[in-house]
Amino acid sequence: MARRKSLAAQLVQAFRDNQKAKAAAVKRAEEERARRARAAERAAAERVKEDARREREQAQTWVRTQKEKQALQSSESRRAEQIVRDLEKREAARAREAEQKRRAEEREKAAAERRAKQERAESLRREAEVRTAEVAALVEQLGTVLRERPGDLNDHRPEVERALGDGDLEAFALRVEGALARIEYPAGLVGARRAGFAPETRELMLETELPAQTVVPSVLGYRFRASAPPAVVPQPRKEAECKALYRDLIARLALRAIDEAFAVTPPALVDSVAFNGIVRAKDRATGKAIEPCLIGVRVSRETFGELVLDEPELDPVRSLHYLNAVVSQHPYDLEPVPPVVHRRGAREVEGAAGERGDGSAPAVARVDRRPAAGVGDRVVLSIPRRDT
Repeated sequence: MARRKSLAAQLVQAFRDNQKAKAAAVKRAEEERARRARAAERAAAERVKEDARREREQAQTWVRTQKEKQALQSSESRRAEQIVRDLEKREAARAREAEQKRRAEEREKAAAERRAKQERAESLRREAEVRTAEVAALVEQLGTVLRERPGDLNDHRPEVERALGDGDLEAFALRVEGALARIEYPAGLVGARRAGFAPETRELMLETELPAQTVVPSVLGYRFRASAPPAVVPQPRKEAECKALYRDLIARLALRAIDEAFAVTPPALVDSVAFNGIVRAKDRATGKAIEPCLIGVRVSRETFGELVLDEPELDPVRSLHYLNAVVSQHPYDLEPVPPVVHRRGAREVEGAAGERGDGSAPAVARVDRRPAAGVGDRVVLSIPRRDT
């Protein structure tokens, strides 16, 4: 009985599967018909789009053709107008040429005179420009003398140190002077340097000759004056500007001299510099030669190292005040200040640094620190003049 039921169930199941297969086949057929219908619709839509695209392209082609025809017509019209203008210009040029030939003989002499005057005026203008450029270059040179320092000065240190290693203080000072003298400066800005050394304080005493006021151009520039006769005339610089330029220049030179003194000497031997900046001039009242001190400063290597000398915005006058320097209030008028280093007339220094074995004064070795108003301690240093 169980087998019969199982067979009947099998038949029922086979019938059901057959019905499902038929239904699936019908469904697939319907889906295929729907897919084909959709494909036909898409193809029809594509044909419509293609037709529309062709129509647009034809329309665009027609528009471009019309524009090209219009552009060609406009270009031909412009060329025709240009030909007419050229013909008119040539005719006018021929007429002018004929008129010029007719008047050439009458104007030749006058033209030659005018050319000569113009050439003279142009020559004077160029001269004014060149001289003005020279003045501007000189002023720029004065303003950059501090930043344009040589960078190989440390190479002098071994030579300077060997001189002191022999125990000869004078040779040490001479080597320092020689090293500083070999440094190149712009023309007119370098002066004599005299050095001394106090070993017990590790202080280098330096006196530098600063340039006179005439190094500052007294003119702003030159201009051409179309007068009768034409001439090149100077444009005076204001006295206040001359004074400011000179004050700025000697401050830059002082800072550069101190920087170079530290550069050529070993830090182990020289810890500070006592600096005097003097000017050789004539006393206007007596006519005698004078050497007023315009800048005096004593500064340690560490303090001086705080300055950024290559900074374009550095104010050299303020830098000297920062170093507690004594600076002349009116350097352009050669108003002196008390020197930090005082010369006597022979290469020796008054003070208590001892004597040589033969009883003579040691060369630049003895220091006399006596108070000087407004300066602090003053080093009295004797430095001789050597014939050059």
